[in-house]
Amino acid sequence: MTFPLYASLALYVLSTATSVAGFRGTLTRLRSKSTVLLIAGFGSHTAYLAWRAYSTGHAPMASMDETTAFYGWTTVLASLIVIFRYKERLVELITVPLASLAVFFSILNAKPPGPLTLVLRTHWFEAHVTASFAAYALFTIAFAGAVLYLIHLVRGSEAPVLKRFQEIASRAVLWGFFLFSISMFAGAIWAYLAWGVYWMWEPKIIWSFIVWFYYAGAMHAYYVRQWRGTGLSIATVIGFFVVMFTYLGISLLMKSSHSF
Repeated sequence: MTFPLYASLALYVLSTATSVAGFRGTLTRLRSKSTVLLIAGFGSHTAYLAWRAYSTGHAPMASMDETTAFYGWTTVLASLIVIFRYKERLVELITVPLASLAVFFSILNAKPPGPLTLVLRTHWFEAHVTASFAAYALFTIAFAGAVLYLIHLVRGSEAPVLKRFQEIASRAVLWGFFLFSISMFAGAIWAYLAWGVYWMWEPKIIWSFIVWFYYAGAMHAYYVRQWRGTGLSIATVIGFFVVMFTYLGISLLMKSSHSF
């Protein structure tokens, strides 16, 4: 039952297209329709993940196709929160295409649903992965906010506009760091239950610590006036690529307990 995932991808692409058309002024009336399309896509996406969870008996986060689908879902959810919380539509022009790419990647790597291996049959694993991808989604929001801040800075936009994007990025970093910290804690408990140790010297765990440490520094840099604007935005952009390397690069290129 992969039709809902195909439908969500189509709706996300349509949402982005109508949003772009609205911002360019060619079809302004379509801008309001893009949110409806995005919500519809999110609903279809949710239905797919719910079916996947029901059919397997576990949270849909145990394989590459499941995790990329879940990352896309959490990113769209975070984007909708930004839309309704900040009334900001530019962020979705970055985040929704990234979510669409994740869904497309999930479709390309689709595998039949199956039960969890023994080592993954614990709620600590599900808590670890859920918190991780929620944090990844928020780091994606922070990336979009930072990119838009830099673009508007170059364009010479007014201070309130810059402040809005800075606030979106900084709050996303704050909550993303909080959730990633929970993920690290749950992951340590899961590792102890699975392998009898809280820490292993393997690439994914080391790079996860690097991500945690990096965003801890970014979060503290917000309170340093010299870093709060351009410097922090550049650091946030770089941080997103560190996250993507930790998630995809390590999982695909290096052997670890997190390899798919």
